Amino acid sequence: MFTSKTPLLRFLLILTGILLFQAPLYPQRGMGYIQLSQTYLRNGEYVRALETLNFAIQTSPSTYELYYLRGYAKYCLDDYIGAERDYSRSIELFPYQPDVYIGRAFARSLQNNSTGALDDLSIAAGIDSTNSEIWFNMARIKLNLKKYYACLNDCNRAIQLHYKDENVYILRGSADAGLKRYDKAIADFRKAAGINPANIYSYIQLVSVLMDLGKTDSALICVNRAIGIDSLNIYALFDRSLVLIKKKDLGNALSDLNKVIRLSPYNSYAYFNRAIIYADSRMKEEAVRDFSIVIKLNPKNIICYYYRGQLRTELKNYRDAQDDFDKTIGLLPEYADAYYGRYQVRIKLNDRKGAMDDYHKAMDIARKNKLSPDSLTSEKKNYMQSLIKLSGDFEEMNTMNSKFQNQYIDIQLMPLFDVFLGKAGFDVVYLYDTYPKEHYFTDIITLTSHDELISDSLCNATVAISSQMIDSCVDLTESYYKRAISYSGLRKYNLAFTDYDSTLSHDPDYTLAYFSRAISRYELIQLINSIDNYQNQITIGKSNSPIREQINAGKPEHTYDTVIFDYTRAISLDTGFYFAYYNRGVVYCKMGEYHKAIDDFTKTVSLRPRFAEAFYNRGLIRILLSENENGCEDLSHAGELGITDAYKVMKRYCYK
Repeated sequence: MFTSKTPLLRFLLILTGILLFQAPLYPQRGMGYIQLSQTYLRNGEYVRALETLNFAIQTSPSTYELYYLRGYAKYCLDDYIGAERDYSRSIELFPYQPDVYIGRAFARSLQNNSTGALDDLSIAAGIDSTNSEIWFNMARIKLNLKKYYACLNDCNRAIQLHYKDENVYILRGSADAGLKRYDKAIADFRKAAGINPANIYSYIQLVSVLMDLGKTDSALICVNRAIGIDSLNIYALFDRSLVLIKKKDLGNALSDLNKVIRLSPYNSYAYFNRAIIYADSRMKEEAVRDFSIVIKLNPKNIICYYYRGQLRTELKNYRDAQDDFDKTIGLLPEYADAYYGRYQVRIKLNDRKGAMDDYHKAMDIARKNKLSPDSLTSEKKNYMQSLIKLSGDFEEMNTMNSKFQNQYIDIQLMPLFDVFLGKAGFDVVYLYDTYPKEHYFTDIITLTSHDELISDSLCNATVAISSQMIDSCVDLTESYYKRAISYSGLRKYNLAFTDYDSTLSHDPDYTLAYFSRAISRYELIQLINSIDNYQNQITIGKSNSPIREQINAGKPEHTYDTVIFDYTRAISLDTGFYFAYYNRGVVYCKMGEYHKAIDDFTKTVSLRPRFAEAFYNRGLIRILLSENENGCEDLSHAGELGITDAYKVMKRYCYK
């Protein structure tokens, strides 16, 4: 049975949440922004701090303190990529502040760049060797690397320099536990608890040691004490479930795991252990469900595929069981038990030849392993370890105290932009400069992705004015165009397409006609695709006119290819029209043409480097394509540029 033995990992994560921000004293330049952002940071308002610092950096781009503070804000939002980028910029501007190196070391260590983190701390120590924080963080990273003696040396150095709180004793105790010097570890955990009885992580680390010593009753007393201090602490609840499993109290263990999952719904460890309990309790369908969740969170977890295959075999779901054994073998072709499991399934599926092939393969692998039990290379052992490793999130998500980036998000692409003929604040519109380009009706075009701005009253007013202009034969190209996008806003698509055609008959190179016609057709396609529940597609505030009457689904031009054609035509007429590239990228995504979408979003940000939505969408697609490093980099930029939901996505898909 799986039992979590990750005290080092847990403790390292714990420390990053415990350490308090201590800002250095800064010179007077930009002091107002610095003080305001520090206030937000102290209050845990990291998004507001980020917004303040973004504005401050635009007005004072050479102030190193601003990058340092923004790096810390991003760090608190779990954007370690962006944090490192800002800390590096701060160091470029002023390479003599040890706190900045310490901050970058944190960000690097959480990206598994321990070498870079230790290099930063060494530089910081060269600037100020009496800073106990530096030695504490060196010890923390060395503990993560399982360099226990080096960790102990750095802990002792930090203690000699009067490190400020109990965490150094928790750290030193963890190193001693790694060396199996349990008496010293217990003494340090108790010392930490004596310094600060409210710090439950002293008890949590002590529980791990007591479990290693087989003292389950003492471990239960200890973990109950931790839960008494904080009844919603996920680490403590999870640890108690492990203790209760050890004591065969599966009912109460299940109750604790249910609490962990309710508080932290992406916690693979909890789902895995609950699946094991369900399997032991003969609750096979529930176990299959939980193993399926773990697989979604950890797609290469070989044990879950194998266990789920066994359970599905017992449930006589042979086809799905065979798929699970196929996946297991695909991940580890030398897994004899998986071949034997598939042999049993293929017998049930009357695949005699396949079954015998699997049987002989299983016997052959077992015979080789028996003859050479130590034949695994270090590389193969590491690969096997990666196939059984879980990534669990022990952050609170479903409580009032959950951090911003831990909150639920319905992940979807940022929407299309269309021309907006009304007035609105600059927080909801973008401006596109068309001067001195031809075939536009004004030098500045206003665009928005906020559908709620395009109200019925605005559209009806524009239709009335444009109709008068058309009747008077005044500015026909512009008037037909404005009426077309207004009809589209009213979802009178047939009238809109007629006016788009009239626009282009007067000016075949009118860029915006192709651009907006593509949007109108895209929206119509969405309605066609959801015709069975089309009433639910009407945006609040829109007219509930009979949409079905506006749709002629038989027209062959209502396809994504036609939408792409119009965007491509708009781009050919104005190669710098980055909104057209962006919109075309969104449509390519809808078509499953992900690499073409990436190319379009890349072109968008090359033309407008601060186009947040393009970074966000490109980041999502790259993560979908398992290009997580580049995807997370994009999401970091999107968050910095104002799409704060990017941090919620990063929390789920980056730094696992």
